[in-house]
Amino acid sequence: MSQTTLLTIPRLISQVLSVYDIDIDVVFNQAGIDLNNQDNNRISMEKMTNLWQYSVETCKNPNLGIVAASLFQPAYLKGIGLAWMASENLEEGLRRFVHNSQLINTLMQIELIEQGDELLIQYKGNSSNQGKVKVHHCAIELGIGFFLKMFRLAAGKAIPATGVYFTFEVDDNNKAYQEFFQCPVYGKQKVNGISFSKSLLTETLPTHDSELVEINEMLISKHLSNLTKGDTSSKVIKIIHELLPSGCPSEEIIAFKLHMSKRTLQRKLKSEGQSFLPILTSVRIMLAKQFLKINELSITEITYQLGYSSPSTFARAFKKQTALSPAEFKEENNGVK
Repeated sequence: MSQTTLLTIPRLISQVLSVYDIDIDVVFNQAGIDLNNQDNNRISMEKMTNLWQYSVETCKNPNLGIVAASLFQPAYLKGIGLAWMASENLEEGLRRFVHNSQLINTLMQIELIEQGDELLIQYKGNSSNQGKVKVHHCAIELGIGFFLKMFRLAAGKAIPATGVYFTFEVDDNNKAYQEFFQCPVYGKQKVNGISFSKSLLTETLPTHDSELVEINEMLISKHLSNLTKGDTSSKVIKIIHELLPSGCPSEEIIAFKLHMSKRTLQRKLKSEGQSFLPILTSVRIMLAKQFLKINELSITEITYQLGYSSPSTFARAFKKQTALSPAEFKEENNGVK
C-alpha cells in the first residue's frame, strides 16, 4: 500500500512558495503534483519528498518546514484540526489527533511519552515501511512545529515547549529554530519530537465546544472510512462491527471470515501499516463513544454489545484510551448523573 498524506499539506507548501514569490506551477510540475485534481485528495509520500526538495532548492532556504509551521492553520487537518480546537483542553485535542493521525499521514506513527512533569510527543517510522520512503527533513520540521502552532492557536496564548528533538544534525546558531521554538533544540537525537509541561495541557480551552467536537468526529470517521475503502483494513473493520454483539472476535475468526490464514491476514495488514489489535481497539472505542451518548443504553448493555467480558473490563479499556471512565464520559456528553 502506497504511503500518502492529505492534499492540504502540499497546498500549505504552495502558500510558503507564495511568500517567496516563486512560480508555484513550475515547482509542483517538477514534483508531479496537480493541486487542481479533485479526483484524489491524497498525495504519495514519494512525491511529497520531491516537492520539499524542489521547494528548498528554489527558495534557497533549508528550513522551509519552519516557515510552513508558522503558516499552519487547523483547517489543513480538516475535521481533526477543528475537533482539536473545540476540545476541552490541549491534551484531549492532542490525543484525538494522535488517535486519527493516519488520516493525515499514513507513514508516520506518533507516541505520547510521559516523562515526570513533561509529555513528549515523538514520531516513529512505520515499521513496515522503514527504509522504503525517505522523509525530507523539512517534513519533519513541519511535523514537529505544527504541534506548537496548534497549541498556541487553540489556547489563544503562547504555550512554551520545554525541548525539541531532531534525529538530524542541528546548527546551534540556527536562528529559524531559535525564533520559532524559543526553547532548547537538540540534534542527532534518537527520535524526532517535542515536549511540553503537562500542567499547561489540561487548562480548559476558550474554543471548547462539545457539539463541534461531535460534528467533526463524524467527519473524521467518514474520511478514515474512505481512506481504507477496498483494502484489508476496511474489511476487518466491517467484520468486527458485525461480530462484536456476539462477543469479541479473535484474529483467527477474522482471518477465517476473509478466507485466508492468520499469517496472511497479518502480512496484509502490515503492508497497510496496520495490525489487528489496534484496529479492534479503535472500532470498540469509537462505538463505545457513540453508544454512551445514547441515554437509553446502560453501561452494562454497551459492555456486552462491544464484546467485553464484564463492565469492569470495559471501563479499564475505555479509560486507558480516553482518560475517562465510561460513566464520566456519559455524564459529560449527556448531562446525566
